[in-house]
Amino acid sequence: MCLMCGDATFAHGFVLVSRPAHRLTGRFWTGTFANAGNGALHPLLAEVKALSASTSDLWKSPIVGLTWLDRPGGFRYFAGIETADEAASAGFERLEVPQMYCAGLWHGADDGSVTESYAKLMGDLDEAGIARDTGFCHQREEYAADIDLSKPPSLRLMLPVRADGAKPAE
Repeated sequence: MCLMCGDATFAHGFVLVSRPAHRLTGRFWTGTFANAGNGALHPLLAEVKALSASTSDLWKSPIVGLTWLDRPGGFRYFAGIETADEAASAGFERLEVPQMYCAGLWHGADDGSVTESYAKLMGDLDEAGIARDTGFCHQREEYAADIDLSKPPSLRLMLPVRADGAKPAE
């Protein structure tokens, strides 16, 4: 497996991975779960995909989506890429992302709904006794830089977890 994928260390099918601190270039979106379910994030992802294609970077960053569940019935989302190409990224927002540890699960085009896959990942974390860390964001997603938005989603679902893995005392 590659460095981005991590090692499959649990029978649950998720992996624990580390992501270094990095700067993303992209855009924010705010809306409802219903809007997102009806494709409202597609234009944002298409814009970031076009940004990625226009950069002079030798290595193409995955498209990273970060979610903040910060409003009733909806959320805030940032989609962006890592790029050193300042000219191509003019007019986009920059977001400093701290180092994070995540539990990740691949969601393929034939795996049903993304919501169901997130629910499975959350259940597996609870079963394994691993605590989530929502100090920066609630969810992280990684899409291939050349994602085909006309097809069912294929992406890496990730939930930030505490570096020590421990659940807080109740």
